[in-house]
Amino acid sequence: MNKATLGGLLITVGFMSLSGCVAVPGLRVSVSDVEHVNAKPPYRVIEITPEILSNLKQQSANPVSSDLLPANAAVAPTEYLIGPGDVLQIIVWDHMELTNPFGAVTRDPVSSGQLVAADGSVFFPYVGVIQAGGKTVQQVREQIGRSLASVVNKPQVDVRVAAYRSARIQVTGEVKSPGVVTLDDTTKGFLEALNERGGLSPTASRRISLLIRDGKSYEIDLAGLLSGNVPIINPLLKAGDIVQIPDANNDQVFVLGELTRQGPVTIGQQQLTLTEALTKSGGLDRLTASDSGVLIFRRPHTPEELSTVYVLDLSRPEGLLLAGEFSLRPRDVVYVKATAFAQYNLVISQLLPTITAVYQIDALTQ
Repeated sequence: MNKATLGGLLITVGFMSLSGCVAVPGLRVSVSDVEHVNAKPPYRVIEITPEILSNLKQQSANPVSSDLLPANAAVAPTEYLIGPGDVLQIIVWDHMELTNPFGAVTRDPVSSGQLVAADGSVFFPYVGVIQAGGKTVQQVREQIGRSLASVVNKPQVDVRVAAYRSARIQVTGEVKSPGVVTLDDTTKGFLEALNERGGLSPTASRRISLLIRDGKSYEIDLAGLLSGNVPIINPLLKAGDIVQIPDANNDQVFVLGELTRQGPVTIGQQQLTLTEALTKSGGLDRLTASDSGVLIFRRPHTPEELSTVYVLDLSRPEGLLLAGEFSLRPRDVVYVKATAFAQYNLVISQLLPTITAVYQIDALTQ
């Protein structure tokens, strides 16, 4: 085979590679030939239009489960139920020997109070052991008053919780001080628990968090809760709840293709539009990018659904407007296609070293 024939063969292979986009190293994506595939593809291709944007905004609503009640500070909280580990301060007016039988004036209410045992019982002089667990402060006060009536004339009894210890929740994950939050007689919701543990850490997700209750996980729209852009309730917490704050790794979109910089872009507390993602990546490459071929790959929510490829032409004015309204979701992949001329230059630049080597070998053999 002479050098001209070999060189022509290499160039032919190069153009075949260009047309098929399979032999050229690097990422080359095309969805224009979907209709030529006999089998049904595992994805659907949708051109971004104002109607599509409207539908996506309606689908993006993330309502909180009806199983969760809001922590409304304007509404009086339900009465606290005493539990094991709580410390009660029981006062019988005008009878210090009952309130403080040891006569110590320096003891604080917690150390001098009555500890509720693991079975919910508590002891008080001349009353004996009573069941306080699962009862309100008012119910315990009335029970002690009735029992003391046989030894004290018209007893005036006051009962309060000196230390709340029985109802606890766990705050875990990306918070500044993970740990336990104790529920008391005030209203405490999801946000109050986060604030009590120091708030979110710098690596925390600002978008999604979890509330785990009785083995069931509830997804909380943290972005909506923190920003107030959408009506998201602040869930009321119950004893045994777990508040889980994940890190921001799953809040990224990946911007690839013909851009100044390729790589992940993190979605913050606010929405990240396609225009913002492209801008944070340095914009489209002026020499190689095809502004008429911008693709967004979105994975399905369930295995039964198809993946979606959204297509947008940024070469048109309306395309630029739509890009500013198209909100990206975590794990989306944005891909900017190369121009046909850029692909041609790439093929030639890859073939030239091989062709040159062939000519050099041919020259040596002569």
